[in-house]
Amino acid sequence: MIEKYYFLGKSFEIEMDNGLQVKNTYTTDGKTVTIEFLNGDLKGSIMHVPYTAKAVDGDNFLISWQESDNSTVVHCDNFLLGKSYAYYTMMNGQFFVMEGVITELK
Repeated sequence: MIEKYYFLGKSFEIEMDNGLQVKNTYTTDGKTVTIEFLNGDLKGSIMHVPYTAKAVDGDNFLISWQESDNSTVVHCDNFLLGKSYAYYTMMNGQFFVMEGVITELK
């Protein structure tokens, strides 16, 4: 069993099956995630956004936020298994379903 809200104060690289790579850093107070895009059109872009998280069964965490352009992101992340499932809805209505690998950065 993973410690509740294990990810607080830590950074993780997430590589999605569509090639997207990001670095997510969660503040220790559980209020803000910093998202740094590591590749693609947004490479080098950094967002600091408020998020919500909920621990669910099986060491999974539902984590959601609204990006600066009002697009929405919902993750189901299992830090113990290194798995991420993400749903991303853009303001223009485009919808993406992604699966990826989470690596904790030291």
